[in-house]
Amino acid sequence: MANKAMSFESAIERLEEIVRKLESGDASLDESIKLYSEGVELVGKCNKKLDDTELKIKLLTIDPDGEASESDFN
Repeated sequence: MANKAMSFESAIERLEEIVRKLESGDASLDESIKLYSEGVELVGKCNKKLDDTELKIKLLTIDPDGEASESDFN
């Protein structure tokens, strides 16, 4: 299964490998099921990372008076 310490980029690369393997049709049914499960886990990890990152992004806006303000990214 997916390594919990895996970086976002490594998770995406592994997902690409899984997709290629599944699309090739070379995997047995059991291996395909394992790959699919790993892929689902990796997609969840990537989505969580993206959601967490989005929460951290702030927008810096400058009003007409030149005052800067920070707001959450929507």
